Amino acid sequence: MPNNSSSLIKTVDILSIIISGIIVYIAYLGFEELPIPLYYSTAIVLGVLLSLVIFPWFGVHKLEEYNFFPSVHKLIFAWITVIAVLNLLGFGLKVSTGFSRVWMVGWTILGSAMLVFMRLAVHHSVYLINKQGRHLNKIVIIGAQQLGQTLVRNIKASKPYINVDVVAFFDDETQQDNTVENIPVNNNMSALPTFVKENEISEVWVTPQSINSSCLETILHQLRHNLVTVRFVANFFSFRMINASITNRYGLPVITLTESPMTKRRNRLIKTIEDKILATLILLVISPLMLVVAIGVKLSSPGPILFRQERVGWNGEPFIMLKFRSMPVNVEKDSGPVWAKGGENRATRFGSFLRKTSLDELPQFLNVLKGEMSIVGPRPERPCFVEQFKDEIPDYMQKHLVKAGITGWAQVKGWRGNTGLPQRIEHDIYYIENWSVWFDIQIILMTIVTGFFDNNAY
Repeated sequence: MPNNSSSLIKTVDILSIIISGIIVYIAYLGFEELPIPLYYSTAIVLGVLLSLVIFPWFGVHKLEEYNFFPSVHKLIFAWITVIAVLNLLGFGLKVSTGFSRVWMVGWTILGSAMLVFMRLAVHHSVYLINKQGRHLNKIVIIGAQQLGQTLVRNIKASKPYINVDVVAFFDDETQQDNTVENIPVNNNMSALPTFVKENEISEVWVTPQSINSSCLETILHQLRHNLVTVRFVANFFSFRMINASITNRYGLPVITLTESPMTKRRNRLIKTIEDKILATLILLVISPLMLVVAIGVKLSSPGPILFRQERVGWNGEPFIMLKFRSMPVNVEKDSGPVWAKGGENRATRFGSFLRKTSLDELPQFLNVLKGEMSIVGPRPERPCFVEQFKDEIPDYMQKHLVKAGITGWAQVKGWRGNTGLPQRIEHDIYYIENWSVWFDIQIILMTIVTGFFDNNAY
């Protein structure tokens, strides 16, 4: 996409919000009520201003995705959030009664439709313009190895949403001229400046398999007389990167290889609000059920109702996780910590039912209210097992980049209980890499539908 896509999309969004608000007003109250009263105009302006603040939170302030449709739900959710905040402001200022509910609902619906339609129109227009081949951006890639080949494949997969043509590879490690990915390879690096000038090359992408500063200096020196953009693609194929990014820190360009999405204060705030509100509502709904379960635990065997166990959470910090007690007291006194597995009979009869239905997990919503856990996140483990698994399973400790959860992506995909730990960790890291409010809601809904009964819960 063009670099100025952000400004274009902001303009389109502003027009969509304003026009949809006016259309709904006219449709509801008619032309005789024009001009629009000041308080309706103020609401529309506030809606625009809130969108400029809230849309970036949801990552929908730019049209960067080559496939438009996966971002539609985020755009609609962001717009609904704008409307919700606007209503809260109206309620707090005691002016909400002056607005028609029909207008507000209609503005929400039509605004969603227009935001999606207008963005789709822009997206398709960019597609058509690039498909016609105007302003072709011709590039040369230095390095015909894995990294350079991956770059070519990604460029081909993105066409025609990007108007880029890879003209040639330059790689002095090749023994003779040949082709890679149907693109000619030139092994004469000294011919690079002449080739760039004669073929009107716009950009030179440097993709060495090993980062060699002297090689890069030579290339920059060769191209010093060419008005060409030079880009450097570092080779990180050997690293497992989580939320990688490039930033400027302390006056220096810094590449972040691994970062928790909760490093950003905005994300922490959103996640906290999500957890507190949902945990409060869920506890209000399930409190009668929790009372029944508590009575059942008390009657099934002597001992406390709640079971408290140390687990490892966010940033590797320990906390005490709450569960309804499903086993007799001191069941691990002689055996020590035991990994739960099928066929064991340590749980009471009622406790076995609680585990099978996951009802023993309900008190963890109290952990969520205390800020020790999230509703959605990787499941926490006991310290002794963390010490064991961190050396046995690659990237195991990365699951602690976010708060532990009551449910998670691994759990709703069937990786819970005595199942493959490497697969569970892969799912946990996938969740961390792709975290969003919508992803959390998706997991919660999947838990409600499929997560209460599980054959792997012991």
